[in-house]
Amino acid sequence: MSAWAWLYRCCDIFWRKRIYVLIPILTMPLIGYQVGRSIPDSYHSHTTILLQERNLLNPFLAELSLPLNIQSRFKTINILAKRKSVLLEVARQVGLIKSSDSTEQQQAIVEQIKASLTLSLTGTDLVTIEMVWPDAQQLSVILDVVSNQFILRLTKPNQDVALNSKIFLAEQLKQQHEVLLQAEKSLFDYKFKHADIIPELYTARESAQIYIASSIKDKEQALALLQSKLTLLTKKLILTNPAAQFIDNKMRQLETLKIQKSAHYTEQHSQVKSTNLQISRLQDQRQELQSKIKNQQALDLLLNRITRLTRQALTTQVTPLLLNELDDYEHYRNTIIKIKLELKTLEKQHEYFKKNQHKYSIVEQELLQLQRNFTTTNTFYQNLLTRYEMVSISYDLSEFESTNTVKIITPPFIPEQTINLSLPTYILLGLLLGIIQGMAISLTLSITQDTLWHESRIAHVTGLKTIARLPLISPSSGR
Repeated sequence: MSAWAWLYRCCDIFWRKRIYVLIPILTMPLIGYQVGRSIPDSYHSHTTILLQERNLLNPFLAELSLPLNIQSRFKTINILAKRKSVLLEVARQVGLIKSSDSTEQQQAIVEQIKASLTLSLTGTDLVTIEMVWPDAQQLSVILDVVSNQFILRLTKPNQDVALNSKIFLAEQLKQQHEVLLQAEKSLFDYKFKHADIIPELYTARESAQIYIASSIKDKEQALALLQSKLTLLTKKLILTNPAAQFIDNKMRQLETLKIQKSAHYTEQHSQVKSTNLQISRLQDQRQELQSKIKNQQALDLLLNRITRLTRQALTTQVTPLLLNELDDYEHYRNTIIKIKLELKTLEKQHEYFKKNQHKYSIVEQELLQLQRNFTTTNTFYQNLLTRYEMVSISYDLSEFESTNTVKIITPPFIPEQTINLSLPTYILLGLLLGIIQGMAISLTLSITQDTLWHESRIAHVTGLKTIARLPLISPSSGR
């Protein structure tokens, strides 16, 4: 069947069912008019909140700032903002609920506000709060209160976290300060108790032991060197016999004096005899000394006798070379005695350290434990103090930036026009629905009724072809 045939058939159906088409067309506009008049007026308003977390972009304040995390918290904040207690507070502030209202009435108002309120997040830092309400004045007030509640739910958790952390850290800091004072007191008491041992511990004691060992080694080397030099000098002095040289010089002086006196006196003169007697005694002494100086001890006795003489007498009777050798001998001997005394003292100190090594180890171990405990406690206290100061600054910063972080760029406004459709729109919608309804009824009736109106339908039902169509002849016509 062609399109024109279908169109003709539809027009035929609509004409035959025209009464069913006209009734909805005439009634539906009236119903649309009544619906438009009966729907209460509704107003739409919104407010836009901008989140500016500029502190996170500041390298000096980024570590101290508390991020809002609006993207991850938006669903939670949306639920909290629409919570019954919050909406009840909003309704009380606006005046929608009175103290005399029943619980059912209050719940109905809360549900109405909740259904009319919509929160949406645009991007990462723009929040829009929209609402539809029948009263324009109340709508602006409700949006203002809801936006304040939203901002409070957004910023309050960070401030509460910072405040609670500040209080908690303050208590922990106080407790840790007492622990630190106790650890410090224990360390100082232990040091005071072992004040005679403490200075010898650690590096000082180790340095002292190293110094003593090194000094002993140096002194032993110096002593060996001096003893070697003294031995060589002793052998030389024993061979040269300085006492014999001294007596020889004295004898030469007396011989000279004798010659001088012989020029004036005879051999029998008392002065000449005295000089001869002195020379004879010196010769005997020389022979005796020559026979006795065979070892170190005899040489020391002789040199001690010589050194009893005054420097002036010694210089006039002994050669300069002998004087130097005697000075060296005396110097070596005195130095050896001095080094031996120093070695004895160093060995006593070294033995003292060895004897008290176990005692030092115990004291050192306990002292290290006390110092480690004090260091750990002090480090923990300093970390707590740093965290407390950071939390305090974060709390102060959050309060300082609370007015700048969240800004209402579009405040709630009082709408001037409703969002309802106009009455002509409702009438036109009713007319359109009437046309659609009339056509639907006509088509439905034509399909469901069994009256045969078309030749093809008759042929389909009866299986016979239509020869002619006779007009309807009423009985009253008399034919």
